[in-house]
Amino acid sequence: MRSNVVEGAAGARLPVFRSRVQGEVLARLLLGPEREFSMLELAVLVRSDLAAVGREVERLAASGVVRVREVAGGRVVARNVATPLHEPLARLLLLTFGPGAVVAEECAHFAGVTRVFLFGRWADRYQGFPGPLPGEVHVLIVGDVPVAEAHLAAETASGRLGLPVQAVVRTRDQWHSGTDPFLREIRTGRLVPVDVRRPSPVRADRFGG
Repeated sequence: MRSNVVEGAAGARLPVFRSRVQGEVLARLLLGPEREFSMLELAVLVRSDLAAVGREVERLAASGVVRVREVAGGRVVARNVATPLHEPLARLLLLTFGPGAVVAEECAHFAGVTRVFLFGRWADRYQGFPGPLPGEVHVLIVGDVPVAEAHLAAETASGRLGLPVQAVVRTRDQWHSGTDPFLREIRTGRLVPVDVRRPSPVRADRFGG
C-alpha cells in the first residue's frame, strides 16, 4: 500500500496533466472554497518538495490559471477565476484528482478523526490501475467520528463531486483489532490514505485588481 494519495504519474487518470504534483496542486487550488495557500502549505498537502511545487506553480501562473503574489512570509497562490480555463479545468479535476482533495477537505473538521482512506475503484484509479470511470466514491473514516456527521460530510462531498460518496466509520479499536469482517475484506484490496490535515491560515491581503 502506498503512503499517500495519487502517488503515481498523472497520465493513468487523464493525460492532460503532466504530473501527479501538478494535478494535486491544481485540485487544491481550484476545488472547494476560494483561498490562498503558501508554497509550504501546498508542498505539505500534496506531499512533495518545495522545488517541485514551485515549478508547477510557475507554469500554472504563466498560463494564467493561478495568481501568485509576494507577502511578508514569501509567496502565496490562489486560483484565477477570471480565466476562461477555470470552469472546464475545475470539472476535469473533480473527475480525476478531485475525490481525494474533496474528501480531505470535508473530513478535516472532524476533531476525532485519525485516518481516512479511499477504497474500491477510486483507490484503484488513484494508484494507476486502468478501468472505467468509477460511479461512486467509497470512503473509510477511522476515529471518534459521529456516523451522522460522517454521512453529512459525504453528502456535501457528493454534491461537490457530482458523484455518490459512501462513507463508512470505524473506531480506532476496530481498526487495530483485526476482527471486523468489513475491514478484513477491504484490506485485501487497495486502500489509499487521504491527508486530512488542515493548512494553517495565511494572513495576507486579497489579490488586488
